[in-house]
Amino acid sequence: MATPTIDPHPAADAALDTDTDTDPGAGAGAGAAPSAAGRAWPLPVLLVFRFGTCYFCLLGAALVIGLVPAVLAGVGLEGPWSVLRAGLDATRPAVAAVGRLIGAHVDDIQVGSDSAFQWTAMFCLAVSAAMATAAWTARDRRRSYHRFQTLVWTFLRLMLAAAMLYFGMAKLIPTQMPFVLNRLVEPFGSFSRTGVLWAQVGVSQPYQIALGAAEVLAAALLLWRRTAVAGALVCVVDLTQVFLLNMTYDIRLKSVSSQLLLLSLFLIAPHARRLFLTVFTDRAVPSVRAAPLFTGRAARVAVVAQLCLGLILAAAFAGKGWAQYSRPAPPLYGIWQVDGFTAEGRARDPLLTDELRWRRIIIDRPFLMSDPVMVTVQHMDDSFEVFGARIDAARHFIDIDNRIERGSYKSTPTRIHLTYWFPDAAKGSNARIVIDGADYAGHRIHAWFTHQDPATFPLTSSGFHWVQQQPDNR
Repeated sequence: MATPTIDPHPAADAALDTDTDTDPGAGAGAGAAPSAAGRAWPLPVLLVFRFGTCYFCLLGAALVIGLVPAVLAGVGLEGPWSVLRAGLDATRPAVAAVGRLIGAHVDDIQVGSDSAFQWTAMFCLAVSAAMATAAWTARDRRRSYHRFQTLVWTFLRLMLAAAMLYFGMAKLIPTQMPFVLNRLVEPFGSFSRTGVLWAQVGVSQPYQIALGAAEVLAAALLLWRRTAVAGALVCVVDLTQVFLLNMTYDIRLKSVSSQLLLLSLFLIAPHARRLFLTVFTDRAVPSVRAAPLFTGRAARVAVVAQLCLGLILAAAFAGKGWAQYSRPAPPLYGIWQVDGFTAEGRARDPLLTDELRWRRIIIDRPFLMSDPVMVTVQHMDDSFEVFGARIDAARHFIDIDNRIERGSYKSTPTRIHLTYWFPDAAKGSNARIVIDGADYAGHRIHAWFTHQDPATFPLTSSGFHWVQQQPDNR
């Protein structure tokens, strides 16, 4: 990445002058880019560079370690989740002790979210970086960094590119915010803020894909030094929106988005003056001389290696997303409205106070990748029970394996065996279904249903119109 360079050693300056970049339109005379070598950095710049290097390199190392299982999963290999969990378990006592000092109750090792563990771990990283900065400043009397800055920026932009590819591919192949059939029959007032945003993005796949394309574009630009500043700028725009949504919709990715946004700004900081001149003035903007890590053939090999790294990461994350996106709709997919319900052979009237009777059953693609099918029971009071299940279409069995706590990935083992059949099968129709269960919540149930096509709801059928005589604000 082209960055302003300063070096206090004249001999190094002379050697680097042969390798530095100049403005392609500048001649050898007054138009050539001025050298920054020999000018010392101000103390605040030195301190920010040292702290940012320590903090973001620690954060980047943690991010790279966390992405390894995702990359392996994308190419069909089982990631070392047990090793990572063992490592996190080993750090938990120390992180919990720090959490008690700052008032954070660490009761698990959730990462990649806004858990107390993650916030406390980030606080530990910041304290460690501050201590390293103090030691660095006390021992190192240099007033500028030349090649080292290029080395640090190279690692950080590649790390940021990997993160943007991870999140971007999850939207470009729209799996991060899938539309869940439950939302079609759930009262809007029952949505959480996060649920509102997830449903709003999930119902429009083109919008979700556009969000992902912007993030993948930022990652692609970061992979090449000459376009890295443009990539960091796109990251700032993308991540500002993401951070704003996370803050205003209370999405538990505030810690991740804020750190990636700060990293983007850190990468742009050396170019702030040039960007200001470009946008807000008519003055000529000087080109930048960068201290190359490699020259000649080695430099070309490094460029190819970075591009190959980006392609490998993109392919791995795309493979993981496609495996989820391409899963076919399960048998019985759709919303089934209860027409009648009995328990122990006795009919139960559709009373809002009946805690056993079903109102609907919704069969959808899985919420968890480990579950083939997601089965949701909507009760008369509009409350939901969400289950992971397996459907045997040949034997007409529905085996519910676990109960999923709504709004989370928590699940508890559950064993419910249901059977189903189609009363109008002789007529060639599967629009009605009968379900029997020998032991559902301690009751023997029998219910019959009519299928509701999800495409008939206004939210999914309204479509797009260039010409609209009247607003469609329902």
